Amino acid sequence: MNRWLVAMCFVVGSAGRVSDGADWPCWRGPNRDGISREKGLMQEWPAAGPRKVWSVSGLGEGYGTVAVARGVIYVAGQVGGRGKVTAISVGGKKLREYPYGRESAKGGLRGSRTTPTWDDGRVYVMSSYGVVSCWDAESGRKLWDVDTFAKFGGRNITWQIAESVLTDASRLYCTPGGPDALVVALDKKTGKTVWVCDPPIDAKSAYCSPIIVPFGRGRMLLTMVETGAIGVNADTGGFLWHRPHKNRYAVHPNTPIFENRMVFISSDYRQGSELLQIAPNGRGVKQVWRSPVPDTHHGGLVKIGRCVYGTNNRGLVCIDFQTGKVYWQNQGVGKGAVVYADNRLYCYSERGVVGLLEVGPRGCKVRGKLRITEGTRQHWAHPVVSGGRLYIRHDDVLMAFDIRANSAR
Repeated sequence: MNRWLVAMCFVVGSAGRVSDGADWPCWRGPNRDGISREKGLMQEWPAAGPRKVWSVSGLGEGYGTVAVARGVIYVAGQVGGRGKVTAISVGGKKLREYPYGRESAKGGLRGSRTTPTWDDGRVYVMSSYGVVSCWDAESGRKLWDVDTFAKFGGRNITWQIAESVLTDASRLYCTPGGPDALVVALDKKTGKTVWVCDPPIDAKSAYCSPIIVPFGRGRMLLTMVETGAIGVNADTGGFLWHRPHKNRYAVHPNTPIFENRMVFISSDYRQGSELLQIAPNGRGVKQVWRSPVPDTHHGGLVKIGRCVYGTNNRGLVCIDFQTGKVYWQNQGVGKGAVVYADNRLYCYSERGVVGLLEVGPRGCKVRGKLRITEGTRQHWAHPVVSGGRLYIRHDDVLMAFDIRANSAR
């Protein structure tokens, strides 16, 4: 088996409470949808790309991206088999570190897989061995940790856990993948167990980070596990539904998209995408359509208007959310990770090029390119837009670029 073909979602993250409109405090942004609400950003880049403000090295090996909250950036890395979260000011100064324990190098893929979650003055991180840690963001003091494998019978997976935890007002959610504890909710202040989801299926986790959406009078947790998509009552832990969506490597790293009872899922290895409709009572789903594209590996998906954008091995794909109609494909700057801000899609390709893309159902226009020259190994971390900056993590290095429309060229 070619490990480069199965290199997956070590670029996962989480969702916490936002403290500022420009913050990006968790995996895929404040709403876990890969969309920044910022305005006043450059609509076209100069030939050399946006100006680099600073770069910081010494983060440790890693594939996860950054969280940004209240003027501080948080990024996880691995040094000598041990994981740490580094806190960096938005001015590029290292502030402190949070050592969180053992990390993995299984399959030759050395490096942390997770994106930290910032929530209400605390930093949360989940290691590749299923240990969830909570830290006081200001002092760096560890407040609690829970070994979800030991406590809940969780089981590791081929390339190790790559989930980044989800938080809400009082709880933290994660996927140990145990036969009797597929998903669990913990008290985010103490780490104590709130509920355990004991499903009728026996499935491990699958590198995915969940979302919580309103449904009826309650809320539903949506995620992907090794056998497909699931829905769980976020308030009680009750198992609601399972939709089979398997591939040969059990790799499902892309966080689902939800809108009006509809759930969009996508994965690689000839699985492609599906749109599911949740039953009115929340206790079942049916397929609306299925398409071979986008068969997104681990670069995430973005929904803008009626269009969903994601990449595959051939490039960027645009598909209609409601009907599955493919508008176009094989455009952009190649396979990579995508986020959206101020009428532009940002794609950080595995070739080491960031593209600024103007997209719509009629096509894609490249409005700028930026080549990443610092860092080594795979270009897998997702880009982040926060506070007028574009943050690109490439293994041991984090770079910040000024993308404000009024910035000096």
